[in-house]
Amino acid sequence: MFEAWGIELLKAIGRFFIHPVPYVIVAVALLLGYMRIKRERYDFHIRVYDIFHELRFAIQPMLMGLALSIFTIGLGVIIPFSTIFFISIITVLLALTLRPKWLSASFIFGVTILAILVLPQFTTGVSLIDDQIQSMATTHIPSITFLLATFVIVEGLLIWKQGSRLTTPQLEKSKRGLPVGAHETSRVWLIPLFLFLPGTGLQSTVEWWPVFSYGEQTFSLWIVPFALGFSQRSYTAVPKQAFALTGRQIFALGIVLFLLAVGTIWVEWLTLAAVILAIVGKEWITYMGRKREEEAPPIFVHRDKGLIVLGIIPSSVAEKMNVEIGEIILKVNGMTVSSVQQYYEALQSNRAFCKLQVLDENNELRFEQRALYEGEHHELGFLLVQEGKRWKKEAV
Repeated sequence: MFEAWGIELLKAIGRFFIHPVPYVIVAVALLLGYMRIKRERYDFHIRVYDIFHELRFAIQPMLMGLALSIFTIGLGVIIPFSTIFFISIITVLLALTLRPKWLSASFIFGVTILAILVLPQFTTGVSLIDDQIQSMATTHIPSITFLLATFVIVEGLLIWKQGSRLTTPQLEKSKRGLPVGAHETSRVWLIPLFLFLPGTGLQSTVEWWPVFSYGEQTFSLWIVPFALGFSQRSYTAVPKQAFALTGRQIFALGIVLFLLAVGTIWVEWLTLAAVILAIVGKEWITYMGRKREEEAPPIFVHRDKGLIVLGIIPSSVAEKMNVEIGEIILKVNGMTVSSVQQYYEALQSNRAFCKLQVLDENNELRFEQRALYEGEHHELGFLLVQEGKRWKKEAV
């Protein structure tokens, strides 16, 4: 018994590595990193994060997925191979757009459930395709609805807890031709999940398909890689406020969907209500986020007094000085600063020591100071809104 489970577990791990989704997500994460570095060098003449920045975030939720498997196996979630295959196709197509916002669970599972409900009504005349479509029709509706709700909850948690961490600063041109700073997060996440797939339906066409028996049915154990994504840009709030709010809203949407998924055990048509709510709810959250950005004034702009911190270079002096993004540097070495040029001149007044007067988000003043050593960044590592920049990008 235990030997059979051990063999199935090893085979499940092997199937994970022959699945295309992990490789696509790794490639997309690296491409996002490459495009981000190009933008950073254009805006600040320096790379803020390395090319593996997005990839590190992509693989962090893998342990979360394995823990989540306990929940899905406990629920008895069983999904046909044809449905998993369809989810994979949708995931790859959305990932190749290089727009992580489309890799939302609402879209991936919403489209899949609609396909399960609609496609079996049609035939293509191609037996292989028609067989897979009919196999999708056997999907247990409450199970796929539970997956929809679960992944929307996971998406909300990831955005809430990770989406606002280590976001990337950028500069844009306002309609008045002035520099405006923003923060953007672009995340893709890889989440492996243990699932049971019915084995008997494929034994007739795939002889090597490994199965084990459970009751009167046979199943294969798979580690199925699922992907999620998120992207958002904010001019009007610091990342921990703007992006965390979006995460909490999507998390709340997932809780409502989970309650609907429970209802599908008795009333299957609630699945359609869950799909509509998932897609419309996600788009409404996105719309409200854009509306907030349009109605509120940008905060990362040139000021009459002080310089707002747009970004902080990792491992720099700035990172060690306990100054956060969105705080305002009013004085450097006792000198009032209101331009980048004044900031540089104040730093040069004392090359061995730096003392900053900082205004935090609660409008409270404090001082940060530190000795400076040879070889450290001559500008401390703060990224500030630059004046007099020549633009190639469109105004915002």
